[in-house]
Amino acid sequence: MRKFLITIPLIIFLLASFTFSGCINEALETTSLTSESLKSSVETSIQADNQSTETTQVKTPVVMSITPEEVYRIISAGKDHFLLDVRTPEEYSEGHIEGSNLIPIDELESRLGEISRDKQIIVYCKGGSRSRTAVITLMENGFGMVYDMGGIVDWQQKGYPVIVENVTESEFKEITVDEAYQIFISDKDYLFVDVRSEDEYKSGHIEGAINIPVSEIDSRLSEIPKDKIIIVYCNGSSCNRSSAAANILLENGYTQVYNIGGEGIFEWVEKDYPTT
Repeated sequence: MRKFLITIPLIIFLLASFTFSGCINEALETTSLTSESLKSSVETSIQADNQSTETTQVKTPVVMSITPEEVYRIISAGKDHFLLDVRTPEEYSEGHIEGSNLIPIDELESRLGEISRDKQIIVYCKGGSRSRTAVITLMENGFGMVYDMGGIVDWQQKGYPVIVENVTESEFKEITVDEAYQIFISDKDYLFVDVRSEDEYKSGHIEGAINIPVSEIDSRLSEIPKDKIIIVYCNGSSCNRSSAAANILLENGYTQVYNIGGEGIFEWVEKDYPTT
């Protein structure tokens, strides 16, 4: 009888142990499942975030370039276009492409309504940085046919005409080829400056002239003495590079500045004056 009484509690203890062990295993399995689910949820969330980031990344519009030669052909052919100058009013008055519309870069976004959306838009500035920014701004605002010409300096370097609004006869003296030759053969202290491109200069220039392209005048003023008569030239009155160079010199304190008019170097060569 005593053995039987001892056996009963033992059986109950064993049953309780098995039951408790099962609960623990079940809890551990549940915890493991919960951990795996949480990990999977986090990974899914990260993937979703990455996909969302990739989707929302803004791609920079591809800027389409156009050369001064192409622009000149468009203008000459009378093709429909909208020419946009994004420089300052001061720069614009010093020389701009005929027919261009002035909207400074810092005013562009507030004046988009002034720009035609059904025309080919050609943008330029001085050196190309502002025009590129303007093109991107226009494209981001729904303008389709937008082209970056870069800087007006490149336009002038090609010898294409510009309109200068603030040049008067009193600012610099325009002289004829013959007058320039008289200075050339005199004993006056002078310097001829050829403001065309290096290739143009190498193809033939006034004897003794130095070559400083108009686009480099500002950075090479140290090569031009202020105590001499300075005579600038390019391809004549239709060139405009020499008048632009003369203005730059005047703005930097040069007082004896002359610009060769007429046909410039072409007329000089035609008259058989000394060249190199």
